[in-house]
Amino acid sequence: MEEIKRINDRRLDATLSSDFVAVIVSEIRKTRAPAFRLHVVGDFYSVEYVEKWIEIANELTKVAFFGSTRSWRCEFLSKVMKKFRDLPNVFIKASVDATDNLDPFSCGWRVWSVEGVGLPCPHDYGLVESCSACKRCWTVKDLNMNFRLRWGKKSEYLTPRLF
Repeated sequence: MEEIKRINDRRLDATLSSDFVAVIVSEIRKTRAPAFRLHVVGDFYSVEYVEKWIEIANELTKVAFFGSTRSWRCEFLSKVMKKFRDLPNVFIKASVDATDNLDPFSCGWRVWSVEGVGLPCPHDYGLVESCSACKRCWTVKDLNMNFRLRWGKKSEYLTPRLF
């Protein structure tokens, strides 16, 4: 647990550095990947941080940036998140689950939901071999996706506990 905290602290520090944009652009270019998944762990935490990702996406216009965010609910990030989301090469959706009280659709967001609304993720439901065989998440903006709950029981999920 302590090692994970140390790693995440190091990642946070990297996002605060003045060369973050240049480093990330360079690292993504090295991969030559057509798509880049944002925040497998973590999320957008400040206007300045989102603006860095806007710079990165504008620099790498041939790379599709995709993922989900729970930051769509943060009033102080709303405007800049929509600016980022609306870039032509960005495919970011509101992350929602049964614990959400806000309606992402009334805020103009498409969703990645856990056992909720949207088309079932073909890979998650075993319909395709891999995400790269499907590509929906980084090629279709006007789409809601539904993912399976991967841990615990739904009843436990609705009353989360850390330990």
